[in-house]
Amino acid sequence: MKIKQANAGALTNFEVLDFLQSRGATSDPMGCLGSVAPSECKVFDYLVHGAACNQTRDAVNEFLKRCEKFRLAKAEKLNIINLRPSSQAEIYPFAHETDQSFLKFMW
Repeated sequence: MKIKQANAGALTNFEVLDFLQSRGATSDPMGCLGSVAPSECKVFDYLVHGAACNQTRDAVNEFLKRCEKFRLAKAEKLNIINLRPSSQAEIYPFAHETDQSFLKFMW
C-alpha cells in the first residue's frame, strides 16, 4: 500500500490492518521488536481479533459499490465496514436517518 496523500481521510479498520501487516506487525510480542512501534503492534493485535481480519479489499469495494444508491454519508459507510453489524439494532445508532430500503437491503 502506498500513501499518496497524507491525511486525505479516514481509513477503515481493514485498511489500517493491511498497512500494519505491510510494515511487519504481528501478534507475537517478540515480532514487534523490528520496524514496527509497540503501539502499532497493540493496534494490530486489536484489529486482528475484529471484523477487519475477515474482510478483503474486494468485499469492501463491493459493499461500497452496492450501497451507492442509498446515498450514505462517508462516516456511515465507514462505521458499517468497521463494525460489520449483524442486526438492524446494531446499525440503527449510526444510520437511523437513512432510507428504510437500506435496512431492507442489509437484511
